Amino acid sequence: MVQGSDITAHSKAGDMVPDFTLMCCEGKTHHLSDYRGKKILLCFYDYAHCPQCAYSVGNLIGHQKKLAWASKLKVITVFLVNKDILHDGLSNKNAPIPKLCDDSLYPFLALADPDGEAAASFRLGNNSMIPTSRQMIFKLVRMNSNYKKVFPPVPLRNFLPAEFLIDENGMIVDILRTKKATEYMAMERIQHFLLGDPHSERTSSKSIFSSGKSLLTSFSRSKSS
Repeated sequence: MVQGSDITAHSKAGDMVPDFTLMCCEGKTHHLSDYRGKKILLCFYDYAHCPQCAYSVGNLIGHQKKLAWASKLKVITVFLVNKDILHDGLSNKNAPIPKLCDDSLYPFLALADPDGEAAASFRLGNNSMIPTSRQMIFKLVRMNSNYKKVFPPVPLRNFLPAEFLIDENGMIVDILRTKKATEYMAMERIQHFLLGDPHSERTSSKSIFSSGKSLLTSFSRSKSS
């Protein structure tokens, strides 16, 4: 269930995020607003069994293991499947994502969005009647009965994965709307979101120092005269 959303407006940096209510694999209900007060990386994917989505998740797992910022960031991943398919995609050792976890548990909060309502509230689809190449591929994959269950039709037309950086107040700070499923939020953008830009701070400090020095010089000259 999505609350307070205006799906006619395209989500952009500076917007407040709509709230949503989704279930995790264990059946527990989570609200996006539960995590207000924390910095969030919110990722939308279509299938938990998708090798291309696993590629993006794998990069995120690699960053989490290596970087200190992981403890300061709440990572929430939303998949457009029901919670049973989601559970299988994250626990079945033959699925792509568990193979990336080195026999450990999936490290992020994973939520099921089977009706695509949460994704729709972030405007991650469009009304074009022309399917994307990604849609066509999965349509062909579904012709194989072995894959029909784990790759059901996506509830949102022409969906592509996307990632949102959200600040403690629930405001969108940065967005990656992918053009292909193997794209993911660059580490530098996440670091900037969490830590700010040290170069900008040094530049600002230098400007303040220069301004102060100029003021002192002007004061000394006026006092001498």
